[in-house]
Amino acid sequence: MEASSHEAVEAARTAPPNKVDAMSPPPVRVDFRDRTEHAIRVNVDHDESFVRPRHWDYIDYDEYHRPRFFNPTASEMSFRYFYGGDYRTVVVPVGGNVVLDAAIAGVYPITVVAGDVISAATFIGGAFIPPDGWVGPPPDDWAPYQPVVYDSVPVDFVNADGQTALVDRVTMVGHDDSLPQGQRDVFTINDSTLARGQVTPAPDGGPPQVKVQQTQPLPGVSPWNDGKQYVNTQVTPLAASHRNLVPWIICGLAAVLAALSGIAAWVWKHPRGAHGYAATANAPTETFDPIPPTNWMYDGADADRTGRAWSETANWRRPPAS
Repeated sequence: MEASSHEAVEAARTAPPNKVDAMSPPPVRVDFRDRTEHAIRVNVDHDESFVRPRHWDYIDYDEYHRPRFFNPTASEMSFRYFYGGDYRTVVVPVGGNVVLDAAIAGVYPITVVAGDVISAATFIGGAFIPPDGWVGPPPDDWAPYQPVVYDSVPVDFVNADGQTALVDRVTMVGHDDSLPQGQRDVFTINDSTLARGQVTPAPDGGPPQVKVQQTQPLPGVSPWNDGKQYVNTQVTPLAASHRNLVPWIICGLAAVLAALSGIAAWVWKHPRGAHGYAATANAPTETFDPIPPTNWMYDGADADRTGRAWSETANWRRPPAS
């Protein structure tokens, strides 16, 4: 994603917002699949210009903690997310912004396409939706939803020969008891790549044990994979004597290109009409009950409940196969 000018970013951020109901956004004329496949193909042909589904940086929140998506790029931007039992697509025009009335608390991974740029991100639900005629801040007894987040975490990629990588952030998304043991925790890595695995908080307040079994570079769009490409192109592994002290550091660009190649191969092997969103039937779409935020560097008194309060609700279920 080429950096937009400061003026373009500020103009889009301060443009009159278009308020959209997260549950029922207006119909769109764009074919999100077509846009995604186009962006993937273009970027595979121009490896030097693409970094693994980059994080879409143009998201912030208004005073009611409603996510605001603004578009300072030169192309119309669209994003896809799973909310309230189905996938939704929202379009943000060039220079515009959209405020999403997302009242259901949870972490929502998204895939963003803007021209030849394809990105991934998350937004946080649980906003206060002001009733008609409301003026001023939210009521004093309201607080925004806080997800469970672990910062600077060593992650074990089980299917990549047990290789370990240090990631900036792991954010819990949900829990799915229908998945095989060891894959039931659903989380994002660095607010972009979606992962399935197991997160075990440390009882002494130390770093949690995070094991990844599968990853999905483009949430809700690309196929699930075994996570190998996330670590296969990292820097040289640490000497055995230091392996237990410092995890490998992720080399973003190389890992990204490996991920891209896998996605592109999947697109080319599944011509239009044959795959649709083949992976959506297995996309993690559960949420978890609101619990206080956590960081493993804090006191571990609540470690046994950290990240373990997930439950499926009537609003969250595995989407039907399309």
